[in-house]
This record gives sequence, structure tokens and C-alpha cells, in this order.
Amino acid sequence: MAPGISNNILLTGAGFTKNFGGFLATEMWEKIFNCSEVQKSPDLVDILRNDFDYESVYHKIFAGDYSNDVKDAINSAMLQAYRKLDKIGQDYISTTDESKLNILNGAKKIIDLLSQNNQKTFFFTLNQDLFIERLISGITPPIITPMMERFFPPNSNESKQPLDNNNFKIVPTKAKIDSNKEKIFNITNTYYIKLHGSFGWKSSDGSSKMVIGRNKITQIANEPLLLWYFDVFKEELFRARRKLLVIGYGFRDIHINEIIAKAIKSHGLKLYIVSPTAPNTFKERLIKADSDNGQKIFQGLTGYISANFHELFPSNSNETDEWRELKEIFFTG
Repeated sequence: MAPGISNNILLTGAGFTKNFGGFLATEMWEKIFNCSEVQKSPDLVDILRNDFDYESVYHKIFAGDYSNDVKDAINSAMLQAYRKLDKIGQDYISTTDESKLNILNGAKKIIDLLSQNNQKTFFFTLNQDLFIERLISGITPPIITPMMERFFPPNSNESKQPLDNNNFKIVPTKAKIDSNKEKIFNITNTYYIKLHGSFGWKSSDGSSKMVIGRNKITQIANEPLLLWYFDVFKEELFRARRKLLVIGYGFRDIHINEIIAKAIKSHGLKLYIVSPTAPNTFKERLIKADSDNGQKIFQGLTGYISANFHELFPSNSNETDEWRELKEIFFTG
């Protein structure tokens, strides 16, 4: 008998790993702008000085009539930025800082509760970092990224080491996905699905490109694994009685917002948000970022916790009102 599917779904964005010291979009811009290869390219410097959205810059470079040197420079800068981000995850493993450990334990609690009741569970992310791969382990059922093996056992000596270029993984072709996807979800696991790809993954055509930039939906359609992941995202959100917990996503990706809005309107999806931003401000930013879907998304809001992980899981290890409330409204409500 196939395992049951949990009604609870988790979606995370950059704000989730910001709790661990990760980078938000503006901080990624800084890392890219400061890269020596970028500073040697007047065209690239000029673009970055007038566009502070690094994803938009990436799209402009590859969609525009720019030289291979400029494209190589932005690729190199992007890789260096992600290596700096990954170094935070490597160093986090060895920390003795009680505040950091409580945040990590808090993230584990969320995933443990998500994965309870011996059901298959879906954990979607828009992040390309390796924080989950490096730091989260010991849960039952285990975390699995469909069709992509982990680079190392989490919290191991290997997971403290930088990722060598030779260890980058090529994502599967459409033929391989089609021959395996029907049996992938027949096992009770927590399925960690990286909708925009990952640092350390190479395209099925052998290139090292990642899915970033404004033309994401086209890039997803050109990569069979990500196209399949996107289909799984739609399928799971469109099921009846689903509850979606969003942590650290600013609703700036239209193709993701459209699915959430449709799931709310047509399939009864209930939306829960954890954000350090006050709810009225969050709503204003949501509608500003996506006026077409913003109102529809907010109409599906069922629960809102205004807190970051420092407030949810403080250094004194006390159980907070915010954490009790999140457990009540999402995990048991």
C-alpha cells in the first residue's frame, strides 16, 4: 500500500537561511558587485550600479548582446557568491554558540513536525544553498531530494568541507526522469524539492548554469528536472485540504505566486506565513511585488506569525508564545 500524504507543506525562501546567517537578495548583490572579475568589466559594473536585483542583472547579461567575457564574469561572480554562502553552512556545523544551536534545533523541530505521522511529506524551497543538506539530519522519515543524491551525510566531517568542482552533480535527463518518476514517491520520506536548482548542480546539458534571473519559467522549462519539480509543486498544492507554511519567501517570483493564488482560489489551500515583517507591511510589499496575485494570495491567509527564528527559538531555550502558536495553528490546528 502506498504511504499517505501529509496535508502540511513547507515552502522556504532566502529569509529562511538568513536565520542561519545566509544572504538576502541585496547581500548577494554586494558579493557579486565586489567580485574582482566584475570590477574589471565596465559594462557589468554599469549595469549593477543601476540595477540592485542580481537576478535581473543575470537575465540582462544572458538575454542581451554581451560578450562572452562579460558572461564569464557574471558566472564567476555568481559562483564565488554561492561559495561564500556555502562557507557559512560549513562553519555553522562546528559552532558552540547557544543562540545558533537553538536556531538550528528550531529548524529541525519544524521539519520533524512536518514529517510526523509516518506520511510522505513535501518540503519545497526556492533556495539554491546547501544549508539543509549540510545541517539537517536525524529526522524520521529521512530527507530525500528526488533524483538527486546528497553530496555528503549531514553533520559529518565531509559536510564541513567545501564542495569541489569535481563533485558537482549533473541533473538527470528527461528520459531518466520519465522512466523513474512514477515510483519516486512510493516511499515514506520527506521530499526536499529545490524548485530553482542548487549550488553544486550542473545542467543536464553539462553546463554549470543555475536557474536564476527574471526569465525563470523559461529556464525551468528548458531543464527537465526542474520542470518535473514544478509540476510536483502544482500537483501537491492543488490537492484538497492542503496547508502551506511559507518561511522566508518575499513573493517576488510570479510563476510561484500564480500557483499559490490558483491553489487558494480553486482548491481551498490555506496559507500560513512566518515573517519578521508586520502583517500590514507584508501585505503592502506582497501587492507591490505582484499586484495580480497579491490580493488573491492574502485572501488565503489563515495564520501569520510575526517573528524571526531568534524570536521563535531564543538563546535561553524557553518555549515562546510564537512557537506554541505556530504549533497550534499549523501543525495541530
